Amino acid sequence: MAKTGDSAVIDKYLPIVNGYYPDVSIENITLFQDGYDHDVLLVNGHQAFRFPRAKDYGKKDRVENIFLPEFTKVSSIKIQEMTGHTDPRSGVPYQMYTFIPGVQFTRVFATTLTEQELVSIAVDMGKFLTALHSFPIARARSMSMDEIDPKTFWKYFEDLYEKIKRKTFPLLSKDEQRWTENLVKEYINVSRDNQFKLVVTHNDLLAEHMLIDEKTHRLSGIIDFSLRIADAAHDFSFFDRYGPLFLETVYKNYPPVDNSFDRRRIFYAGHVPIINLYESMTGKSENMTETHLQELKEYISQTNI
Repeated sequence: MAKTGDSAVIDKYLPIVNGYYPDVSIENITLFQDGYDHDVLLVNGHQAFRFPRAKDYGKKDRVENIFLPEFTKVSSIKIQEMTGHTDPRSGVPYQMYTFIPGVQFTRVFATTLTEQELVSIAVDMGKFLTALHSFPIARARSMSMDEIDPKTFWKYFEDLYEKIKRKTFPLLSKDEQRWTENLVKEYINVSRDNQFKLVVTHNDLLAEHMLIDEKTHRLSGIIDFSLRIADAAHDFSFFDRYGPLFLETVYKNYPPVDNSFDRRRIFYAGHVPIINLYESMTGKSENMTETHLQELKEYISQTNI
Protein backbone atom coordinates (compact mmCIF):
# COMPACT_ATOMS: atom_id res chain seq x y z
CA MET A 1 0.00 0.00 0.00
CA ALA A 2 1.34 3.43 -0.95
CA LYS A 3 0.88 6.10 1.74
CA THR A 4 1.04 9.86 1.20
CA GLY A 5 1.10 12.08 4.29
CA ASP A 6 1.80 11.64 8.00
CA SER A 7 2.10 7.87 8.51
CA ALA A 8 1.25 8.10 12.21
CA VAL A 9 -2.09 9.78 11.48
CA ILE A 10 -2.83 7.36 8.63
CA ASP A 11 -2.05 4.35 10.83
CA LYS A 12 -4.30 5.75 13.57
CA TYR A 13 -7.34 5.55 11.32
CA LEU A 14 -6.30 2.66 9.08
CA PRO A 15 -8.10 -0.03 11.16
CA ILE A 16 -11.39 1.82 10.62
CA VAL A 17 -10.78 2.06 6.88
CA ASN A 18 -9.74 -1.59 6.70
CA GLY A 19 -12.90 -2.53 8.59
CA TYR A 20 -14.98 -0.88 5.89
CA TYR A 21 -12.99 -2.56 3.10
CA PRO A 22 -12.43 -6.10 4.41
CA ASP A 23 -12.45 -7.67 0.96
CA VAL A 24 -11.06 -4.80 -1.12
CA SER A 25 -7.39 -4.15 -1.75
CA ILE A 26 -6.26 -0.68 -0.70
CA GLU A 27 -3.66 0.29 -3.26
CA ASN A 28 -3.02 3.83 -2.08
CA ILE A 29 -4.13 6.12 0.71
CA THR A 30 -3.58 9.89 0.91
CA LEU A 31 -3.92 12.10 3.98
CA PHE A 32 -5.26 15.66 3.62
CA GLN A 33 -4.82 18.04 6.56
CA ASP A 34 -5.56 21.36 4.84
CA GLY A 35 -8.49 22.32 7.04
CA TYR A 36 -8.56 23.19 10.73
CA ASP A 37 -11.32 20.79 11.76
CA HIS A 38 -10.72 17.41 10.16
CA ASP A 39 -8.26 14.84 8.85
CA VAL A 40 -9.29 13.30 5.53
CA LEU A 41 -8.10 9.96 4.16
CA LEU A 42 -8.58 9.39 0.44
CA VAL A 43 -8.64 5.69 -0.43
CA ASN A 44 -7.76 4.54 -3.95
CA GLY A 45 -8.39 8.05 -5.24
CA HIS A 46 -12.14 7.66 -4.86
CA GLN A 47 -13.57 7.13 -1.37
CA ALA A 48 -12.93 9.75 1.32
CA PHE A 49 -13.08 9.25 5.09
CA ARG A 50 -13.24 12.41 7.20
CA PHE A 51 -12.37 12.33 10.91
CA PRO A 52 -13.02 15.28 13.30
CA ARG A 53 -10.00 16.48 15.25
CA ALA A 54 -12.07 17.42 18.28
CA LYS A 55 -15.39 16.34 19.79
CA ASP A 56 -16.98 19.78 19.45
CA TYR A 57 -17.01 19.37 15.66
CA GLY A 58 -19.58 16.60 16.08
CA LYS A 59 -22.61 18.92 15.93
CA LYS A 60 -21.37 20.53 12.71
CA ASP A 61 -20.82 17.12 11.15
CA ARG A 62 -24.31 15.93 12.12
CA VAL A 63 -25.88 19.00 10.50
CA GLU A 64 -23.90 18.34 7.30
CA ASN A 65 -25.06 14.72 7.25
CA ILE A 66 -28.67 15.91 7.18
CA PHE A 67 -28.33 19.02 5.01
CA LEU A 68 -26.05 17.91 2.17
CA PRO A 69 -28.15 14.93 0.93
CA GLU A 70 -31.18 17.25 0.81
CA PHE A 71 -29.41 20.15 -0.85
CA THR A 72 -27.77 17.98 -3.52
CA LYS A 73 -31.24 17.48 -5.02
CA VAL A 74 -31.45 21.18 -5.95
CA SER A 75 -27.77 22.13 -6.28
CA SER A 76 -26.59 22.93 -9.80
CA ILE A 77 -23.02 22.03 -8.79
CA LYS A 78 -21.72 18.75 -7.42
CA ILE A 79 -21.20 18.74 -3.65
CA GLN A 80 -20.01 16.27 -1.05
CA GLU A 81 -22.79 13.95 0.09
CA MET A 82 -21.74 13.06 3.60
CA THR A 83 -22.90 9.98 5.47
CA GLY A 84 -22.16 9.74 9.18
CA HIS A 85 -20.75 6.65 10.86
CA THR A 86 -19.27 5.56 14.18
CA ASP A 87 -16.64 2.83 14.40
CA PRO A 88 -18.17 0.14 16.67
CA ARG A 89 -14.83 -0.89 18.16
CA SER A 90 -13.23 2.46 18.94
CA GLY A 91 -16.30 4.70 19.09
CA VAL A 92 -14.59 7.14 16.70
CA PRO A 93 -17.11 9.14 14.62
CA TYR A 94 -16.36 9.78 10.95
CA GLN A 95 -17.98 10.72 7.66
CA MET A 96 -17.72 9.16 4.23
CA TYR A 97 -18.21 10.72 0.81
CA THR A 98 -17.20 10.21 -2.79
CA PHE A 99 -14.17 12.32 -3.63
CA ILE A 100 -14.78 15.18 -6.07
CA PRO A 101 -11.77 15.70 -8.37
CA GLY A 102 -10.63 19.16 -9.38
CA VAL A 103 -8.04 21.84 -8.72
CA GLN A 104 -8.47 24.61 -6.18
CA PHE A 105 -9.71 27.88 -7.65
CA THR A 106 -6.70 29.89 -6.53
CA ARG A 107 -5.85 33.29 -7.96
CA VAL A 108 -2.75 31.76 -9.54
CA PHE A 109 -4.84 29.13 -11.31
CA ALA A 110 -7.38 31.77 -12.32
CA THR A 111 -4.66 33.62 -14.26
CA THR A 112 -4.33 30.60 -16.56
CA LEU A 113 -7.99 30.83 -17.61
CA THR A 114 -9.48 32.85 -20.43
CA GLU A 115 -11.95 35.64 -19.77
CA GLN A 116 -14.79 33.48 -21.12
CA GLU A 117 -13.81 30.58 -18.87
CA LEU A 118 -13.88 32.88 -15.84
CA VAL A 119 -17.28 34.20 -16.90
CA SER A 120 -18.63 30.65 -17.22
CA ILE A 121 -17.41 29.80 -13.73
CA ALA A 122 -19.00 32.99 -12.38
CA VAL A 123 -22.33 32.12 -14.04
CA ASP A 124 -22.28 28.69 -12.43
CA MET A 125 -21.37 30.20 -9.06
CA GLY A 126 -24.25 32.65 -9.21
CA LYS A 127 -26.70 29.84 -9.94
CA PHE A 128 -25.24 27.68 -7.17
CA LEU A 129 -25.57 30.47 -4.59
CA THR A 130 -29.10 31.19 -5.74
CA ALA A 131 -30.08 27.62 -4.87
CA LEU A 132 -28.13 27.56 -1.61
CA HIS A 133 -29.50 30.86 -0.33
CA SER A 134 -33.04 29.76 -1.23
CA PHE A 135 -32.91 26.71 1.05
CA PRO A 136 -35.83 26.92 3.53
CA ILE A 137 -34.73 28.59 6.77
CA ALA A 138 -37.29 26.68 8.83
CA ARG A 139 -35.85 23.38 7.63
CA ALA A 140 -32.29 24.54 8.38
CA ARG A 141 -33.31 25.55 11.90
CA SER A 142 -34.91 22.15 12.45
CA MET A 143 -31.44 20.67 11.82
CA SER A 144 -30.01 22.87 14.62
CA MET A 145 -27.85 24.74 12.13
CA ASP A 146 -25.75 27.57 13.63
CA GLU A 147 -27.38 30.97 13.29
CA ILE A 148 -26.29 34.55 13.86
CA ASP A 149 -28.39 37.43 15.16
CA PRO A 150 -28.30 40.18 12.50
CA LYS A 151 -29.15 42.80 15.13
CA THR A 152 -25.96 42.19 17.09
CA PHE A 153 -23.57 40.65 14.55
CA TRP A 154 -21.79 43.97 14.08
CA LYS A 155 -21.02 44.00 17.81
CA TYR A 156 -19.14 40.72 17.46
CA PHE A 157 -16.78 42.33 14.95
CA GLU A 158 -16.46 45.53 16.95
CA ASP A 159 -15.22 43.52 19.95
CA LEU A 160 -13.05 41.22 17.84
CA TYR A 161 -11.26 44.09 16.12
CA GLU A 162 -10.16 45.58 19.40
CA LYS A 163 -8.18 42.37 19.95
CA ILE A 164 -6.99 42.30 16.34
CA LYS A 165 -5.73 45.90 16.50
CA ARG A 166 -3.62 45.25 19.60
CA LYS A 167 -1.99 42.25 17.96
CA THR A 168 -1.60 43.22 14.32
CA PHE A 169 -1.30 47.02 14.16
CA PRO A 170 2.37 47.07 15.25
CA LEU A 171 3.10 45.25 11.95
CA LEU A 172 1.11 47.67 9.79
CA SER A 173 1.88 51.14 8.48
CA LYS A 174 -0.27 54.11 9.49
CA ASP A 175 -2.07 53.98 6.15
CA GLU A 176 -2.72 50.25 6.53
CA GLN A 177 -4.02 50.79 10.05
CA ARG A 178 -6.32 53.53 8.76
CA TRP A 179 -7.55 51.23 5.97
CA THR A 180 -8.42 48.53 8.51
CA GLU A 181 -10.20 50.94 10.84
CA ASN A 182 -12.23 52.40 7.97
CA LEU A 183 -13.18 48.90 6.81
CA VAL A 184 -14.54 47.98 10.24
CA LYS A 185 -16.27 51.30 10.92
CA GLU A 186 -18.06 51.18 7.57
CA TYR A 187 -19.32 47.66 8.26
CA ILE A 188 -20.49 48.51 11.77
CA ASN A 189 -22.39 51.58 10.53
CA VAL A 190 -23.99 49.68 7.65
CA SER A 191 -24.95 46.59 9.67
CA ARG A 192 -26.23 48.57 12.63
CA ASP A 193 -28.50 50.68 10.45
CA ASN A 194 -29.55 48.07 7.87
CA GLN A 195 -30.69 44.69 9.16
CA PHE A 196 -29.89 42.10 6.50
CA LYS A 197 -31.92 39.07 5.52
CA LEU A 198 -30.78 35.69 6.84
CA VAL A 199 -30.10 32.78 4.47
CA VAL A 200 -28.34 29.42 4.63
CA THR A 201 -24.69 30.11 3.77
CA HIS A 202 -21.71 27.94 2.91
CA ASN A 203 -19.81 30.20 5.33
CA ASP A 204 -16.33 29.25 4.14
CA LEU A 205 -16.39 29.78 0.38
CA LEU A 206 -12.67 30.27 -0.20
CA ALA A 207 -10.42 29.21 -3.09
CA GLU A 208 -9.64 25.80 -1.60
CA HIS A 209 -13.33 24.92 -1.41
CA MET A 210 -14.14 25.77 -5.03
CA LEU A 211 -12.96 23.06 -7.43
CA ILE A 212 -12.33 23.52 -11.14
CA ASP A 213 -12.23 20.69 -13.69
CA GLU A 214 -8.70 20.67 -15.15
CA LYS A 215 -9.91 19.68 -18.62
CA THR A 216 -13.10 21.70 -19.10
CA HIS A 217 -12.16 24.62 -16.83
CA ARG A 218 -15.72 24.62 -15.43
CA LEU A 219 -16.78 24.62 -11.81
CA SER A 220 -16.72 20.93 -10.86
CA GLY A 221 -17.58 20.99 -7.17
CA ILE A 222 -18.11 22.91 -3.94
CA ILE A 223 -16.76 21.28 -0.80
CA ASP A 224 -16.28 21.73 2.96
CA PHE A 225 -19.47 23.52 3.89
CA SER A 226 -19.32 25.26 7.28
CA LEU A 227 -23.07 25.96 7.13
CA ARG A 228 -24.53 28.89 9.02
CA ILE A 229 -27.76 30.84 8.82
CA ALA A 230 -26.21 34.23 8.20
CA ASP A 231 -25.62 37.12 5.78
CA ALA A 232 -25.64 36.07 2.12
CA ALA A 233 -22.94 38.66 1.38
CA HIS A 234 -20.46 36.57 3.36
CA ASP A 235 -20.47 33.92 0.62
CA PHE A 236 -19.33 36.58 -1.90
CA SER A 237 -16.22 37.48 0.11
CA PHE A 238 -13.57 35.91 -2.16
CA PHE A 239 -14.95 36.75 -5.58
CA ASP A 240 -13.17 40.09 -5.94
CA ARG A 241 -9.87 38.17 -6.14
CA TYR A 242 -10.83 37.09 -9.67
CA GLY A 243 -11.45 40.60 -10.97
CA PRO A 244 -14.42 42.96 -11.34
CA LEU A 245 -15.91 41.08 -14.31
CA PHE A 246 -16.09 37.85 -12.31
CA LEU A 247 -17.79 39.55 -9.38
CA GLU A 248 -20.19 41.43 -11.65
CA THR A 249 -21.14 38.19 -13.45
CA VAL A 250 -21.91 36.38 -10.19
CA TYR A 251 -24.21 39.26 -9.23
CA LYS A 252 -25.96 39.12 -12.64
CA ASN A 253 -26.75 35.43 -12.09
CA TYR A 254 -28.04 35.94 -8.57
CA PRO A 255 -31.32 37.53 -7.39
CA PRO A 256 -31.37 41.30 -6.81
CA VAL A 257 -29.61 42.28 -3.58
CA ASP A 258 -30.37 44.93 -0.95
CA ASN A 259 -28.75 48.37 -1.05
CA SER A 260 -26.05 47.62 1.54
CA PHE A 261 -25.17 44.12 0.27
CA ASP A 262 -22.00 45.05 -1.60
CA ARG A 263 -20.74 47.26 1.22
CA ARG A 264 -21.03 44.29 3.58
CA ARG A 265 -19.31 42.08 1.02
CA ILE A 266 -16.38 44.50 0.94
CA PHE A 267 -15.93 44.08 4.68
CA TYR A 268 -16.07 40.28 4.58
CA ALA A 269 -13.55 40.31 1.71
CA GLY A 270 -11.09 42.44 3.66
CA HIS A 271 -11.70 40.47 6.83
CA VAL A 272 -10.28 37.29 5.23
CA PRO A 273 -6.59 38.35 5.14
CA ILE A 274 -6.92 40.22 8.45
CA ILE A 275 -8.26 37.24 10.38
CA ASN A 276 -5.69 34.95 8.72
CA LEU A 277 -2.90 37.16 10.05
CA TYR A 278 -4.45 37.45 13.50
CA GLU A 279 -5.00 33.72 13.89
CA SER A 280 -1.49 32.98 12.70
CA MET A 281 -0.05 35.40 15.27
CA THR A 282 -2.16 33.98 18.10
CA GLY A 283 -1.40 30.35 17.31
CA LYS A 284 -4.92 29.44 16.23
CA SER A 285 -3.68 28.41 12.81
CA GLU A 286 -0.44 27.19 11.31
CA ASN A 287 2.32 29.74 11.94
CA MET A 288 2.43 31.61 8.66
CA THR A 289 2.59 35.13 10.04
CA GLU A 290 4.94 36.52 7.40
CA THR A 291 2.96 35.01 4.53
CA HIS A 292 -0.36 36.28 5.86
CA LEU A 293 1.13 39.71 6.58
CA GLN A 294 2.27 40.05 2.98
CA GLU A 295 -1.12 38.85 1.72
CA LEU A 296 -2.86 41.53 3.79
CA LYS A 297 -0.48 44.27 2.66
CA GLU A 298 -0.96 43.22 -0.97
CA TYR A 299 -4.74 43.19 -0.61
CA ILE A 300 -4.76 46.64 1.01
CA SER A 301 -2.54 48.06 -1.74
CA GLN A 302 -5.00 46.83 -4.39
CA THR A 303 -8.13 48.06 -2.62
CA ASN A 304 -9.45 51.54 -2.01
CA ILE A 305 -11.95 52.06 0.81
